[in-house]
Amino acid sequence: MGKHLLTPSEEEEGFGLSGREGQILQLAAQGSTDQAIANQLGISLATVGTYWGRVRIKLGPSNRAELVAKFLENKAEGMLEKLRFENQVLLERIAEHARVEDMLRTSLEIFRGLLETAPDAILVLDGDGRVQFANAQASKLFGYSTGELLRLNVEDLVPECYRSVHEGHSQEYGENPFRRQMGEHLAATARRRDGSEFPMAAALSATKTADGLIVTCIIRDVSKALAKPLK
Repeated sequence: MGKHLLTPSEEEEGFGLSGREGQILQLAAQGSTDQAIANQLGISLATVGTYWGRVRIKLGPSNRAELVAKFLENKAEGMLEKLRFENQVLLERIAEHARVEDMLRTSLEIFRGLLETAPDAILVLDGDGRVQFANAQASKLFGYSTGELLRLNVEDLVPECYRSVHEGHSQEYGENPFRRQMGEHLAATARRRDGSEFPMAAALSATKTADGLIVTCIIRDVSKALAKPLK
């Protein structure tokens, strides 16, 4: 295989060398004689000598070996400077990513804090109805610990006699998710850990993500409201 030659686009701008001068220096660094350089570049030996004269003007009045050494040293310094710059850019990007991650982490902590202090039970479900998050009120309302709720499907919180109907409603909602306000459906019944049941109202909100549908469900026990006598 032939030796790689620098092209004019690879001109050693930092040292004022032209592309041809850089080619001659690189070929010399690879061990080529002036005659071999002339043959490979298709120029005369005298022209090679002329280029060496130009190189001496730019790099200093040194012999051939010293000029090649200086050329290689300059190239190494240039490459090192480029690596330093690229490394600095990389470090700045890493710092920016870290800053964004810290902001997201803080936002999530604030959001989680708001959910935990909400007066209503809140469940976050995936597209298959599995519980991904449950706040303290949900744990209190259903009688499960938070860890136990995270191992359940929303169907486990519905009385068995209503599950087939609930599954149909869940499938319909998954195919056409929409925001449902609290109180739009008071006939729903939920089941606690001890098997007792209570009427509930729920507000639903669905969000499509790259990992699928996420449904936020706010649940309220309406047994007291239903028990109030009509005036």
